[in-house]
Amino acid sequence: NWTGPTRCSFCDRDETIKHLFLDCPLAKLLWRTVHIAFNITPPSSVNMLFETWLNGIEPETARHIRVGVCALLWAV
Repeated sequence: NWTGPTRCSFCDRDETIKHLFLDCPLAKLLWRTVHIAFNITPPSSVNMLFETWLNGIEPETARHIRVGVCALLWAV
């Protein structure tokens, strides 16, 4: 029920959850950084991000990555 602006603050496109977390140029830069730092393919959907994205990663490592990614998403 957001009543504020509907345009992305970073690129002035329509702001959706998918755009904000995956498609915005700033988000793409952040995911590229995660990819380079951890050699992990960025998620391709919001569902994948919050469900299956880190399947196959050692659980303790995945936990640390999730904490960092949550901080990045919160900052965005």
